[in-house]
Amino acid sequence: MLTSRQNRGTLESGTERGPVNDLATMKTRAKRAFSPLCELQLPSHCGPCSLSACLFVLGISATQTQLAAAAGKSVSVFTHGVDERGLRRAAKTFGVRSDFVLYNDRAKGNEFARRLRSHLRQGSPGILLSKHFEHWVAVIGYLARQRKFIIVDPKAKTVFFRWSEATLIRNAWNVAEGEDSYEPDQYFAILLSRSDGEPPKWKISESWLRLCERGSSDTAEGMANDLAEMAVLASPNERQIEEGPFLAEFLEANEDLIIGSITHWAGGNGNVTRGDLRTFYRDYTTVASSSGIRISLDTDTTFLVAQLTALLCSYWWGARF
Repeated sequence: MLTSRQNRGTLESGTERGPVNDLATMKTRAKRAFSPLCELQLPSHCGPCSLSACLFVLGISATQTQLAAAAGKSVSVFTHGVDERGLRRAAKTFGVRSDFVLYNDRAKGNEFARRLRSHLRQGSPGILLSKHFEHWVAVIGYLARQRKFIIVDPKAKTVFFRWSEATLIRNAWNVAEGEDSYEPDQYFAILLSRSDGEPPKWKISESWLRLCERGSSDTAEGMANDLAEMAVLASPNERQIEEGPFLAEFLEANEDLIIGSITHWAGGNGNVTRGDLRTFYRDYTTVASSSGIRISLDTDTTFLVAQLTALLCSYWWGARF
């Protein structure tokens, strides 16, 4: 039985970083943060901040301050952090199931990594204890080809870290120190999944990670909502689209048609190049792929092309998003 440790998740603090604001024109506007995963922790909020990143992957929005309050630590969290029981309480409040994984034998590091990898391959994220009981990090995915675990460290300015299995085993081993230490040395993780059985919203891929790291002219939620609405509007009689083809495939097949139509009929505002337009279009393709949006078998493809063309024309002419 794992006993809680008051100083779990009380390491270095950071200042909260939110989305980048839109500027007046496309020429001067900086790239916007693609997702809440770019948020830095408040003092001692590494647990709630890591949980917030995991909930984003699951398709649930909750800030670190909301999660700290749900954990029952809205004030004391700034001094004591949030332990695993508080994180479980907060996760449950937002409709998320949590399972504890504990190994107190260092020789079982590979087994711990396999257990974590199996969970991540289902698309669901987790929270990892590190730095000798002092810090929580989010582990949001696994890239099978690179054999890397995708880590979000809420106190680091780097958006993502890619840990090999050896790095994960090394960083996840916690040794109890101090005269009053009572925890056994251990590997510990919290595996998270939606209580309603629905799949995660975002599928972690290399292209999605690159998009998060460089930013886009719109947010992940904004692009996903636009595409999902288009998919519904283009489906005759609001037919079910769960069994239809993926929207990303349609976007890839019609990229040249849509880009060519926009640049042929509209001159743009001079601040956005054809290359910028194509990059933004491919951002939509990445979002469609990562969010698993589908269209019906009898989708009105002409309507869908028209909707996408109109949307991208707004960008081409310099509209704000």
